[in-house]
Amino acid sequence: MSATAAPSRPTADSGLTSGAGDVVTLEDGLPGFEQCRRFVVMASPDLEPLVQIQGLDASRPSFLAIDPRLARPDYRAALSDADRERLGADDADVLLWLALVRLDGERLLVNLRAPLVINPRRMLGLQQIEADSPYDTHHELPAV
Repeated sequence: MSATAAPSRPTADSGLTSGAGDVVTLEDGLPGFEQCRRFVVMASPDLEPLVQIQGLDASRPSFLAIDPRLARPDYRAALSDADRERLGADDADVLLWLALVRLDGERLLVNLRAPLVINPRRMLGLQQIEADSPYDTHHELPAV
């Protein structure tokens, strides 16, 4: 059985707005950055609606991300029971879903196929990679 969750945005009550004390651990890292497992999610009025995900280990990679529903309002994602367990999430936990953003010339492209999923209560995250996802890895971000 899988749990379906509507993504949520980083807000003051999510515990992920900014600050070095808000370290999220991604035990597997991210593809291409497997050695970096500690990240901070930072929000800034200058970046809104984007957030910055800053790596704290090794090469200190930095990414931009966005609530996937801002890229596609009908976005829905299913999280497997195994992934929910990896996040230490129970049914009451509200998970934070973020899609990575990249610049391609003048366009901003969003990876909706492999979102980051974070449990703010446990400060654990993972990148959910689904080969059979209906979403693109290069969905063009509309003006937000």
